[in-house]
Amino acid sequence: MSQALNPPRLDCHAHIAPDVTHAQITALGGAFIFAMTRSPAEARAAARRDDDTIIWGYGAHPGIKSSLQAITAEDIHAATEQHVLIGEVGLDTATALAPQQTALAKILEGCHQQPVLISLHSTGRTAELVLALERQPHPGAILHWFNGTANEIKRASAIGCYFSVNGAMTDERLNLIPPDRILPETDFPSSRRSTKAKLPGDTAFLESRLAALLGTSTADISSLWYRNLAKLAQRSRTQQRLPLALQQTLVATS
Repeated sequence: MSQALNPPRLDCHAHIAPDVTHAQITALGGAFIFAMTRSPAEARAAARRDDDTIIWGYGAHPGIKSSLQAITAEDIHAATEQHVLIGEVGLDTATALAPQQTALAKILEGCHQQPVLISLHSTGRTAELVLALERQPHPGAILHWFNGTANEIKRASAIGCYFSVNGAMTDERLNLIPPDRILPETDFPSSRRSTKAKLPGDTAFLESRLAALLGTSTADISSLWYRNLAKLAQRSRTQQRLPLALQQTLVATS
């Protein structure tokens, strides 16, 4: 079967340690993984890697105070040159809101007109995140595990946001998200019991759930995810910055 008919699995938000071995990556079966980092220091380690199927992010997790404090405008500028993916960044209830908002504004400003994808966290701060993106929209915004209201999803969609979803999300929430804006994620290793993801890239359970919800086949869901990513890459001008194997898969599945 051709790659177009049987593409590798796609995971648009997972966590992998920057010291992962080649054997461990091989065990992922060729899955394309958007690998988030939680701090600028971790991102610097990830930037030294060159993997065919792992897209390493520059992250500053909003729930980690020290990560937010480490952000500088110079770092963001360098990150947009070294990384096609900025993530995981965003807002959370674990730390004070104002410093998070300052950090996020700095990140969005630094990413303005830059060809990057941005994976955005929003636990407990969905309304604030949507407002921040309305003020500083970006064509590469992906809302990770977004549990906002129907109105917030509508507003985020209106400014061009995509949504990476996982098997732990409710049917009600998944049904609120436009199918042409859905991307898959595992958020591995978080919530493995509810996401049913045994490894990064293990989106089989999510694939089956969405096929049932949308009344289609799992093969069609996989194709949908790649078509959505291809459109996102085009609108964010990131196509040529993605790993060559992923570029080729996006062309083959279009």
